[in-house]
Amino acid sequence: MKKINSILLLLIMSLSLLSFNCTNSKSKAINIDPKSTLKQYVGEYMYEEAGVIIKIYTKEKESNTKLYLFVTGDRESELIATEEHKFSFKMEEEFKVEFKNLKNGIFSELILIQPHGTVKAVRNGKAKTDDLATIDKKLIDREFSGVILVAQNDSIIFNKAYGRKNNQENGLNDIHTVFDICSITKQFTSAGILKLLMQNKLSVTDNLSKYFDAVPDDKKNITIHQLLTHSSGLVDGIGDDYETITEEEFLSQVFRSKLIHSVGEEFNYSNIGYSLLALIIEKASGMDYETFLNVEIFKPSKMNHTGYVIPDWKKNEVANGFLNGREAKKPNEENWSKNGPYLNLKGNGGILTRAGDLLLWSQAIRDNTVLDKETTSKYLYPHFESNNIYSYYGYGWGIENNNSENKLVLHGGASDLFASDLWMYPKKGITIIVLSNTQEAYVYSIAGKISNFLLQQ
Repeated sequence: MKKINSILLLLIMSLSLLSFNCTNSKSKAINIDPKSTLKQYVGEYMYEEAGVIIKIYTKEKESNTKLYLFVTGDRESELIATEEHKFSFKMEEEFKVEFKNLKNGIFSELILIQPHGTVKAVRNGKAKTDDLATIDKKLIDREFSGVILVAQNDSIIFNKAYGRKNNQENGLNDIHTVFDICSITKQFTSAGILKLLMQNKLSVTDNLSKYFDAVPDDKKNITIHQLLTHSSGLVDGIGDDYETITEEEFLSQVFRSKLIHSVGEEFNYSNIGYSLLALIIEKASGMDYETFLNVEIFKPSKMNHTGYVIPDWKKNEVANGFLNGREAKKPNEENWSKNGPYLNLKGNGGILTRAGDLLLWSQAIRDNTVLDKETTSKYLYPHFESNNIYSYYGYGWGIENNNSENKLVLHGGASDLFASDLWMYPKKGITIIVLSNTQEAYVYSIAGKISNFLLQQ
């Protein structure tokens, strides 16, 4: 599922409090002595208003000579020195970083500057904490459109709908509204793969050449594990989500595409990797992708309102997306085949569901309803260090704080019209679900805000 914007930059644009004007003129890089100076910038800086941690770091494999910026849910950005203690993003030069307040050899403040405003992050700062009532009021003030559900163990502690699902007279969202969850779909694809592993129908060490003919030499040894962890080297996508494309055409384009790095060496988010996993599910199970998920995952979890085309969607059940205030089509009114979306979307995005079903899914994971305990451990294990979107990537999940009581498994999703977040704290039994039928920046800060409050209780 294509993610059209940088989550960090969207947060900055929507939450920044100060006005700042800057030009888009190209900055000229300056030479610095990396080993002696970069360490004064390295650390974690808290953007307190949004509860966002901005990580600044170097990499040992590069001899600590390059500086990077990373925030959970976004892709890392290399920083290029332009002036003393000032940097620009290598790929987006209109965004700049300035370090201030040098104390004992390290900077205590980070200023992030961009065309729409500037924000300050404080080294080792503390997130501003709002209670649920305050968060609710702020969402109403922002005219949030969607559904939020918060649960701890088997108790729902917050569940509310906001805004409209369409422009009909009775078109208000309710807690049962169905949304496009975009890339959260990937965790169902990965669970399907692991279910087949439990059934001894495949292995995560199987390579592409076992399932597909005429795989070129540079891709024939890509494993299922590498597809699951976005370490295959495959590009993100090859076409539009709703483009009509046959399996033959899809595979031809994928196999002709150029790898962006050597197989297994780096993390690079690949939607087409998960579409290949959907095809592998079909070949290993003998069922259509959605049929397999319905039989093996959704029904056992009692998720009766989840899928592409199998659920009997009522006329006013699925939310329309809204773009700049204008109503768009429902996702299942787009150019889909009779079996759901074509392969540019199938398996990597587009699943429709409601918040209550995602809560059932979180409970099914905790209770080992679909995957046994050993397989669930593989599912939620930090298989690949990414520093790119998430600190680590499991099988369809981002993983944070793996070795602490606050271990967090999460995944977001985004399209032009929908935004979604699913956060789970397995050791604390906390589930936070945010679904929206608008692509608004602040949506990606809601789960973090709720999390900050719950973890302090």
